[in-house]
Parts: sequence; C-alpha cells; structure tokens
Amino acid sequence: MTHAPTVQVASCPRFSWLLLTRLVKRPLLLLTLSAGLLLGAFPFVSAVETVSAAETQVASGLADGTHVFGESPEAGQVGATYMVLNVQSQRVVGAFYKPSSSFDCFSGHITGNEMALTITDSYDDTRYPYTVALDTNSQTASQGGTVNEVVPSGFYPLTELSELDGQILATCQTNQAL
Repeated sequence: MTHAPTVQVASCPRFSWLLLTRLVKRPLLLLTLSAGLLLGAFPFVSAVETVSAAETQVASGLADGTHVFGESPEAGQVGATYMVLNVQSQRVVGAFYKPSSSFDCFSGHITGNEMALTITDSYDDTRYPYTVALDTNSQTASQGGTVNEVVPSGFYPLTELSELDGQILATCQTNQAL
C-alpha cells in the first residue's frame, strides 16, 4: 500500500476563522436588524400592525343608530350626494339623496368592510344591487383619545340629522316595512 505524500498546511489555530466568522457575523446581523427596526428602515413591521388595527375597526362596521354622511363635509351643498341610514344589528335601511332633488331608498346589511345594498329607484321602483366600501379614514375625538370612525368610502361623517334627513329616513323605513 502506498501512501500519498503529506502536504503541510500553515499552522493556524483551527478555531480562529470559525470563531471570527461567528463573532463578527451574528452580532453584525443583530445590530443591523436592531438599528433598522429602531430607525424604521423596515416599515413592514409597523404596517402589519396598522393594517390589522384598521381591519379590526372596519370589521366591526357602523355602530347601531342613525348616521348621516355627505360627499361634502358640509350639509346641504347643492350637487353633492348625501346618505342617511339607520343601522340595527348590521342591517341597514336608508337613502341616497341630493338637496332639492329626489331620493332613492336602500336596504341591506354590513358584511366585513362593506355595505351590500339593494337600491330602489324612486321613479320606476326598479331594484338593483350596490356595494359601498367602508373605510376608517376619519378620526373623531372620544373620552379615551382619538378613535378611527368607520365611514362609507368617498363620504364624510356629518354630525347632525336635519329635518329633511329624518323625513327621508322615515319614508324609507316605512317603505321597507311594506
């Protein structure tokens, strides 16, 4: 049996490269991640928290009661569309209207982050489905601080129910009961 000639390798302690690699790479990686999180270089971490908070708020839907929303943040603006509605246990009855014009009643329900509605045309009683997305883009003050309010997409919450809003809502609630 012949033996291969032995090759001499410079004698370096075996642990030095392995140890150096472990000592430098791990702390460097941890330092980079920590600094990135502290400085906000990884926005996906806070975005995940923000999205889940928003989804939770939207999933709860609109609170039971009467609500008024407008394409304009001010009531009674000619040409703007308004929505008055009553919510009871995620069921919705209300109307879309423009000041000094006719109105169309709707009924439906809130599912997740949208309202699934059936609108009744006031001129010919034709019914058709319509979906309105719900957003949490408006903030209101409460005793516990600032809270995201759920609003239909493209609308502003209005604080007061006008006499006209009340009359339109009452008409639609009566029509839905028939």
